[in-house]
Formats: sequence, C-alpha cells, structure tokens
Amino acid sequence: MRSVPFLLERPNDRSIHGCWHLPQGQAKGTILFLHGYKGYMDWGCWNMVSAQCAAVGWRFLRLNFTHNGTSPLHPSEFVDLEAFAANTYRRELEEAVLVLQALRTEGAQGDETAREQPLAVIGHSRGGGIACLAAHEADLSLKTQDKRGIDALITWAAVSDFAARFPDEAERKTWRETGRREVINHRTRQRLWHNWDFYMDFTAHAQRLNIQRAVKHYPGRMLIAHGDDDTAVSLDHAKSLASWAQQGALVIGQEAGHTFGATEPWTDPILPPAMEALMQTTLHFLEEGRAVE
Repeated sequence: MRSVPFLLERPNDRSIHGCWHLPQGQAKGTILFLHGYKGYMDWGCWNMVSAQCAAVGWRFLRLNFTHNGTSPLHPSEFVDLEAFAANTYRRELEEAVLVLQALRTEGAQGDETAREQPLAVIGHSRGGGIACLAAHEADLSLKTQDKRGIDALITWAAVSDFAARFPDEAERKTWRETGRREVINHRTRQRLWHNWDFYMDFTAHAQRLNIQRAVKHYPGRMLIAHGDDDTAVSLDHAKSLASWAQQGALVIGQEAGHTFGATEPWTDPILPPAMEALMQTTLHFLEEGRAVE
C-alpha cells in the first residue's frame, strides 16, 4: 500500500486537496470518502480506515472540502475561519460531484482501469448527507454521458435532512440581523461562525439539496450504518434513509456512538471495536453486495 497526494485544480476556484491510499497490484475499485462537519480528511482514524481498505485491494481517496476551515499547509487545523464561515452545503456537493466525475473521466493516479471499475462513495455525518446528494447527481450526469455511474453509496452516521439542522425561526431572525451565527468547536475551543448566506444558499437550492429526493432516485446499492448510541445524529435519520433507498441495507451498531469509538487524535495502533466492526461490514458490502448478517 502506498499513500500519495491528490489534487484537482480548478481555474476559478480553490483546488481540491486529498490523499490517496493505493493497493499493491490490481485494484478492485475506488472509494471516495467525505468527512463531516468540523471535520477533515485526517481526523481521528480516517487514515487507518484508508489503509485498511487499500490493504484488501481498494483505492481509497479522502478529501478536504475547500471551505472546511483547514488549509493545504495546515490540513488538520482550523486556520481559515473566513472560509469556514463562507461554506455551504451546495459548495460541498459540487466539489464531491466534480471529484466523482474526474475519477470516471481520468481514472486514478494514471490508472485508467478505474474509469470502468466499481466506484463507491462513503460519507460520515454531514458528509453522509453530501454523499447521498453527490451519488445521485454524479450517477445521473455520468450515465447521460454514456459512462459508468456510481456503483455504491455508503453512509456512516449520516444526516438525512439538512433543513432540520438549521435553528428555529427566532434564532434565524438574529442570524439574519447580525449576518453571522456563532458555533463553538469544543475540541479546539475555537469560536467559529456561519455567514447568513449559508442559510440563504440552502433555501435557494432546497430541491437540489433534498436528501430524501436524492436517495429515492439513486438506483444503486446503498448501505446505511448508524450507531444505536449516537447522540449527535439520531438513529431516526438512518431509518429514514433506509426507507427511501431503492436497494438499501440498514446496519445498526450496538453501543456505537457517532464516531464509532474514534476520537481526535487517535493514537492506538488498532481501530476501536465499533469502527472495526463497521469496516468489516462495509468491506463485505462492497465485495459481496450485501451487509454482514
């Protein structure tokens, strides 16, 4: 297994940075991983997850969304708070779709076989919601170009409704009047904020950002994994996703929280038990077409 940087340059916007974990020999296919809110591609044990997938033959690509608050020089630190404030769901969706399209058009690290091999997208938490939207949108776009679409969609503790994540009307009124809504990153003790444009952009593109609509129209296989002890995103989100999926499999981790036992930083040489169980289920789903029973 080898690790190499990923870069997708865009002429009129920030370049998209990421990290490849590539297997030795012929790959089985490609996995794109999307991190969650206040997260980044190197959070916790995501690097170990990447390595484990590559060790069994999958190309694994982790991304940093361009406006997640980190920077290319500081990919694991929140140093660009203005970018964090200007981020939107639509921006993350468009970046994920661009990368999926590039993987189908250009292959992976010079390996053109990736264009016709299985392509899956995994998203955690907010990234799971983005993965749902991106899988549907990229699949539809690629197939209209007579290209192979997105073979599998996998969500880990995913959000099923972005509209419900916004504050109530009273808080939105204050947000609109002040132009910004403060949030605290409890891990780093930083005061972050969202510009009012975050909400306005969502309302202007609500149909495109409707996760229910995307999942109902996505024709591929879908694995929905969620912990029964998730206090950040309730299990109801997973049940909703499973009810909408055309080919869905719901797996509920017993005594598993929002991050399946992982923390930042993760210094243990092995994955936490809940994450290891999640990985085995995910890999079985990718290779056998179903979840571990």
